[in-house]
Amino acid sequence: MKAAQFEHHEPTTVDEAVDLLGSLDEPTILAGGQSLVPLMRFRLARPSTVVDLNRIEDLDYLREEDGYLKIGALTRHVEIEESALIDEKYGSFADTAPLVADPQIRNRGTVVGSVAQSDPKGDWATVLLAHEGDVVARGPDGERVIPADEFFLLPYDNNLEEGELATELRVPVPPDDEGSAYHKLKRKVGDYAMVGVGARVRVDDGVITDATVALTAVDITNVSVPDAAEALEDESPSADLFKRAGELAAEASNPEADEHGSVEYKENMVRVLTQRALADATERAGGD
Repeated sequence: MKAAQFEHHEPTTVDEAVDLLGSLDEPTILAGGQSLVPLMRFRLARPSTVVDLNRIEDLDYLREEDGYLKIGALTRHVEIEESALIDEKYGSFADTAPLVADPQIRNRGTVVGSVAQSDPKGDWATVLLAHEGDVVARGPDGERVIPADEFFLLPYDNNLEEGELATELRVPVPPDDEGSAYHKLKRKVGDYAMVGVGARVRVDDGVITDATVALTAVDITNVSVPDAAEALEDESPSADLFKRAGELAAEASNPEADEHGSVEYKENMVRVLTQRALADATERAGGD
């Protein structure tokens, strides 16, 4: 089956794209298209107007600037996967990129597009939450910075306003004593997460001074677990401490039973993956 007929626009600047979003009737944004195009092909989505961002060269970047790692709206998953900067300093990003779908999708799909899709089974939203990052949006009233913990509202629904375009993700550049990790359970290569856990810790003189834990696919949105983070802070890293954090993360989760597992199974996997992610993050922070 082929997509239904639609009107196609290719802006070359962000300002032009924002103007189009404001002037067209119910436009749909296309970046990587790895979610949208299959829906259009099977006519599960039938947009009348598509605004294609792929000619906006200014949105294709991955760099550290002004104290942040900045990821432009046209940065592909594979660029994260192959980046020496990411491999050196951003453990959770390096863990996540090769786990996203398959190579064909990673070559075209975009990180910002995945976050804007706001699928609670998507990985990048959890990583963004674990790093206490932001979504940067541009609209008719200018630029707006939306903290990740305020961005996700419901499955496939977020805090972007009508006429706004998500242009960038950003997370603080980690200090030398910080480490992060992401662990994911999936049924087979290419699948969405059944359960995912992102963790970030800072370790100073053998004590955790700051921490975050975030979850994938076990609630109506990707979520942070502040109780687990609070239990970690001002404590020395240990297996028992990570086990306690895993228990708190499981208690905070709200998974649904499906053909892949029961509620109890998924809660147990939250416990296990939280412990593993925290152990890896701590090792990368130099806290062993």
